[in-house]
Amino acid sequence: MRRWMDRFTLAWLFLTRVPLPKWWNAPLPIEEIEGEPDDKAKGMIPLADTVRTWPLVGLFIGALTGLALWAGAKLGLHPIAAGFVALMVGAVLTGALHEDGLADVADGFGGGASKAKKLAIMKDSHIGTYGVLALLLVTGFKATCLGGFNGPGLAAGALVGAHVLSRAMMPLLMAFLPPARSSGLGRGAGAPSRDDAVVSAIIGVLLGLLVLGLEPGALAAVLALSGAAFVAWLAHRQIGGYTGDVLGAAQQVAEALILAGMAGAFRTVFYI
Repeated sequence: MRRWMDRFTLAWLFLTRVPLPKWWNAPLPIEEIEGEPDDKAKGMIPLADTVRTWPLVGLFIGALTGLALWAGAKLGLHPIAAGFVALMVGAVLTGALHEDGLADVADGFGGGASKAKKLAIMKDSHIGTYGVLALLLVTGFKATCLGGFNGPGLAAGALVGAHVLSRAMMPLLMAFLPPARSSGLGRGAGAPSRDDAVVSAIIGVLLGLLVLGLEPGALAAVLALSGAAFVAWLAHRQIGGYTGDVLGAAQQVAEALILAGMAGAFRTVFYI
């Protein structure tokens, strides 16, 4: 249990910007992003060893964003406006970590003519036209999907499932793709074992089924895996592997697909 708590704490500190209370357990130190692999032997926990807890982090983020959406709807906001409130809360909770990755990937893949140029653009802190368009289109798409549910409760539940499943699929990219750079998050975080990546996906699917129900949860899992697989395929073609930005883009694409699928399914198939 202590090992799980340590890994959850480190995953929380990496994936969110929300400080933990002082009474929370103090974890073993995480290795620096640029640290050497043998740091693990010194008692440090690599980021890759925390991936089994990523769906649990998504569960808490999804619950908070779902609560924000429900509160906005109860205050009389238009459903789309309530959806934007939830997305804003999610961006604040995570420091827009995944949105930044989506924008960088869009700029790099859209504006670079070679692998080296694409990686250089992705590393640049400035945002370009492709990045702006990607953020506007994906964020607007998610907000309008959230506005299409029959009620705020269903939309909030879909948000929880989307945050869980989208984060559960990211470790699969880390386990099955090589890092595209010799430094940075993709290299410094280490590669999780394939067993850990699969367990993360299984935990995410089980939580998704619990939150969304059997048929909607199964559909959401397929959409999450499809979104992550598409980004993985694209990244392999474009830069030969993954980076931290690619992981963020995969999360955003998977989340958008899940929300779209749930918005349509809850309205037309599962709840008539």
